Amino acid sequence: MTIFAVMKNQRASTYRLFQATALVLAILTVTSCTLLGTAAFYGGMYRAHRAGVRFRRTYEHLQIDVPFSNHSDVMLDLYGQPEGAGYPVLIFVHGGGWSSYDKELFTPVAMQLLPQKMVVVIPDYTLYPEATYQQMAREVADATAWVLENIAAHGGDPQRVYLSGHSAGAHLSGLVSYDPRWLADTGHSTDDIRGYIGLSGVYDTARHAAHRESLGLESPIMTAVMQGPEGFAAASPETYAALGTGPPAWLIHGDADETVPLAESEHMSAALRAAGVETEIIIYPGAGHSDFLFGALRDDEAPVILDIGRIVRQ
Repeated sequence: MTIFAVMKNQRASTYRLFQATALVLAILTVTSCTLLGTAAFYGGMYRAHRAGVRFRRTYEHLQIDVPFSNHSDVMLDLYGQPEGAGYPVLIFVHGGGWSSYDKELFTPVAMQLLPQKMVVVIPDYTLYPEATYQQMAREVADATAWVLENIAAHGGDPQRVYLSGHSAGAHLSGLVSYDPRWLADTGHSTDDIRGYIGLSGVYDTARHAAHRESLGLESPIMTAVMQGPEGFAAASPETYAALGTGPPAWLIHGDADETVPLAESEHMSAALRAAGVETEIIIYPGAGHSDFLFGALRDDEAPVILDIGRIVRQ
């Protein structure tokens, strides 16, 4: 890496840290005492992000900004184990409503999962408005193919690759796991994935749009990403669950999720089981859309960390 690339990465990390600091200060300024819990939540997120920045600078077994696609210039980060080989591999696709965030912000996810004895890969994908779901899914498939073909050189077991994601990331990784065309275009198949782990995922975009409409909300970004309401069915992982060709699934959801209701995972689980796909649904009582994940960034004994560790080691 050139000195210019290092300086660019340092500037980018500093800017993200500035963004997180500004967000926390704004919340602390405008919230009343009744919202101190919200301020504490974002304060914890800020501390987790700051720890992630330090981790990226010091962890010796991290490969940063690895190109993996012939379709775009997106890159991935690979978090390896200090020694040994043959570790299970988790590919984690971040959420953000198809339009926000990047892989660096989710460094704490890898930090917490590495003690569970796995290799963690976090890819970026092109965000809206520069891309629709088709390019995003193609890039997730490219990242998966790269891992299958290269992970053995980084201590991972290509026979134990798990594809996962949160929210919009669960939607995209679900498409790649259950719509065979994405991996087929890379010369691989959904049989090459050992398992799918979806966290608070959107599995039927039409149903999700209807849910938001029932709350008086519109879905302009999601509708554009899916190329209009007429594209909802083709853009939904649940559409392809009936094929019965994908890997075993573990669907994790909070029963207090108001952003993407638990019914999304329940319907997806039912569709997969009806097609003969082994499926486990894991419900966290009282958990919302993101708090069980973001809380895990500060707690290495969080249920989601332990559950993912159990899944990939079995």
